[in-house]
Amino acid sequence: MLFDLDDTLLDRDKAVDKLFSIILEEFYGDVEQHSVKNEMLQKFKGYDKKSYGHSDKVKVLESLFDEFPPKYRLPRNYIQDFWNNNFPKCFSINQKTINIINTIKSHIKVGIITNGSTQRQKSK
Repeated sequence: MLFDLDDTLLDRDKAVDKLFSIILEEFYGDVEQHSVKNEMLQKFKGYDKKSYGHSDKVKVLESLFDEFPPKYRLPRNYIQDFWNNNFPKCFSINQKTINIINTIKSHIKVGIITNGSTQRQKSK
């Protein structure tokens, strides 16, 4: 039995929310207005969706920075490294999911497939 990694075994949407929190903290400081923070999150999710499946994530953050200028703007040539280093840390797997996979695994072979880059997926 094969399972997809993102959005099947791992909740990518939660990871995107966590990455956004890191971005706010690192580059924007305290965004006090909840409505502004929510608008930024929705835009960030929109930019992320457009680049889903592509390994180059520079455009995601560049677009957010262009629309919502940060206190500290990460130089373009550091954005991909920031994404690669931080996004994998935003994932967590539910213990129930592990239990289900282990139960299935005791009866049949189990595999994981993914369309992401090898480095990024192994980091998760």
